[in-house]
Amino acid sequence: MATKNVCLAVVVLLPLMTNPWLHDVLTRRDLRTVENVRVIHASPAIVWKNIERVPKIARAELPFSWAHQIGFPSPVEATLSYPGIGGVRHATFEGGVLFIENIDTWEPGHRLAFSIHAQTDQIPPTTLDEHVRIGGPFFDVLRGEYAIEPLPNGETRLHLSSQHRVSTDFNWYARFWTDGVMSDVQETILTVIQRRCEGQAHEGT
Repeated sequence: MATKNVCLAVVVLLPLMTNPWLHDVLTRRDLRTVENVRVIHASPAIVWKNIERVPKIARAELPFSWAHQIGFPSPVEATLSYPGIGGVRHATFEGGVLFIENIDTWEPGHRLAFSIHAQTDQIPPTTLDEHVRIGGPFFDVLRGEYAIEPLPNGETRLHLSSQHRVSTDFNWYARFWTDGVMSDVQETILTVIQRRCEGQAHEGT
């Protein structure tokens, strides 16, 4: 009887599963925004200095990252062609992964935002699975933004957010993974920035 009910359910649902409307729902272009926040015991001026450029990161500076454990490369450095709108940051990750970041918001001490373009031709095919390969048909990172919030006690609340695209047959499931990976990567970057800023603030005192 149970087998008969399962077969009946399959017969009833099959037309729905092959319906173009359902296919469009499952394969929609889902834009996701992920934000991480960190309170840093340093002034906004020190924080700004550490986000406009990120000098090469030593392995010892990197915290544990579960995204790295499953194969996502760790950040290496971020260079800047020149300060201001129109400037270009090159954000390099391990494994030859490069993001070109075109700055469109430049407010020293307050906001830094940019569009992101992954250089897919420089990403070795073995670096990431094709379903999470940046710049591919399923997943891409589109924008990034730092927002500096001065606190009354002279410290700083730093916001790091990003926007990415998910385009799969199972966005409802994939977005949990992509949100998680982006959040973990951003936490890694914030940890490096926090440690550097607080170290510099301590030296200044």
